[in-house]
Amino acid sequence: MISRVLWKIEVVKFGEFKLSSGKTSNIYIDLRKLPSHPNVFKYVVTELVKKISGEAFDIICGIATGGLPIAVAVAYEMRRPMIYVRKEKKEHGAERLIEGDWEEDSRVLLIDDVSTTGSSLMMATEVLREHGLRVEKAWVVVDRLEGAREALASIGVKLQSLITLKDLLSTEEWSHEVPKLG
Repeated sequence: MISRVLWKIEVVKFGEFKLSSGKTSNIYIDLRKLPSHPNVFKYVVTELVKKISGEAFDIICGIATGGLPIAVAVAYEMRRPMIYVRKEKKEHGAERLIEGDWEEDSRVLLIDDVSTTGSSLMMATEVLREHGLRVEKAWVVVDRLEGAREALASIGVKLQSLITLKDLLSTEEWSHEVPKLG
């Protein structure tokens, strides 16, 4: 069903795209559209909450920028605190790299929209660990299966996803009529 709702709101784009990892791809997964479709967004968040509810963690960390709306919604639904790691240190105000409140040695669950090489998740893990936080798990909506899982495993982080790009592109999954939501 997750693939059907993502196809319904046309998150899969075909063409030539430069990904945040720097790679070029003929497929782009645009999950930044999720908040524009409240019923689909709620469904995706609900599915993540179901999967994550068994995880042991103290705080959720959203990955800027695509993972932020998803992490906020999951944190809200689970009544858990949330932080996020900026891509660059803020040059004004408190000049922070991590936004939000946390306690040292807290167990952090990373949440992002899409994983490709894992570089954004790895950068966030490095920053969080430098600040005394423990990171062992990450969840994404879509894993493109392009090395993120292996890269994260090499630093002791287990990556899990609601769906893989391979499953999302499977004709059998998206060719059926999309069920009504809400």
